[in-house]
Amino acid sequence: MKRFFLLAMLCTMLSSCGGDCTTPIANSSARLVGRVALNDDGSVSFDWSGVYIDIRFRGSYLAVELSDTKRNYLNYWVDGKEQPKLISEGEHTTLVLFNDPSAEGEHLVRIQKATEAEQGRMTLHTITTDGKLLATDDLKREHHIEFYGDSLTCGYGTESTSGSDPFLPETENCRYTYAALTANYFGTDYSLISHSGRGLVRNYGDAEQLSDPATTMSARAFRLYDEDFTFDYDFEHSTYRPDAMVITLGTNDFSTEPQPTEEQYIAGYKALIEGLRVKWGAELPVLCVVHSPAAVECVRAMVAEIPNAAMADISHDVYNRTTDLGASEHPNRYGQEKMARIVIEEFAKLTGWQKAE
Repeated sequence: MKRFFLLAMLCTMLSSCGGDCTTPIANSSARLVGRVALNDDGSVSFDWSGVYIDIRFRGSYLAVELSDTKRNYLNYWVDGKEQPKLISEGEHTTLVLFNDPSAEGEHLVRIQKATEAEQGRMTLHTITTDGKLLATDDLKREHHIEFYGDSLTCGYGTESTSGSDPFLPETENCRYTYAALTANYFGTDYSLISHSGRGLVRNYGDAEQLSDPATTMSARAFRLYDEDFTFDYDFEHSTYRPDAMVITLGTNDFSTEPQPTEEQYIAGYKALIEGLRVKWGAELPVLCVVHSPAAVECVRAMVAEIPNAAMADISHDVYNRTTDLGASEHPNRYGQEKMARIVIEEFAKLTGWQKAE
């Protein structure tokens, strides 16, 4: 095992490998954005949607070896051009990300987990190239936004075209959400901490007024994995630190009876904001996005009492209830675009950030 790691490190230092060179992800220059776990063998694991990996290399061939507990879809770009989505499934699968002998040169590849944690946990093991892995430090953006939410933030149904469609993993894509669109508008890095059907204090369809706290987003927001309750996130040693937070939670809390009281909901909301600010920074700006009409006035009153906080109201007539709907009557990519306009406007007022050039 020691010999393997020494060889892998040697490969990253050479201008070329004289053949294919395989490097553990953690020992490579790849840039991983989001909550990931570093494993003892040099692999990295994650289950949150939206985690993305940038790999810059000089050569004509690039592949990654990965494993998946279930089946996930991956967004995929080469030199900034979007490619058809990839599928991650099974143990130790090799995905060829670039293979063009006529295009031996410098290239940048990005892959991103498009589907949420219920679709499985991914592990990236190694990168293989016939050339040299290059530094990615300069790709880090000036700002980072962390989004906390539910299905709206996960991208449930964003690639669907009918509100009557059932949920399918292949039509869930976080890159079309208001969250990704907002981050792209301001030119920031971003991470998504979201799970469909979860609320602040009550999850969708719960028979009780308040759900088991461990199952809500108020608890998941502090975890390394969405679907594994045994690991807290190591905020102190995080590879990123957000400069602002956006929270879109409440739709599920008030979706069905019995609903929580406004007092219960706001108490949970304040506790989440306070807890995250303890971890990320006391004065971190927070935008509270409201999709449920039942939560508008109480959230408006709450943010008025919290320093460096604001609200974006997307609860009424923001998108068309026919053409802008995807699976299970969730906003599709067109509905999400209309939501993003309001979020962007309010976020700019809160932070003073400008549109990226």
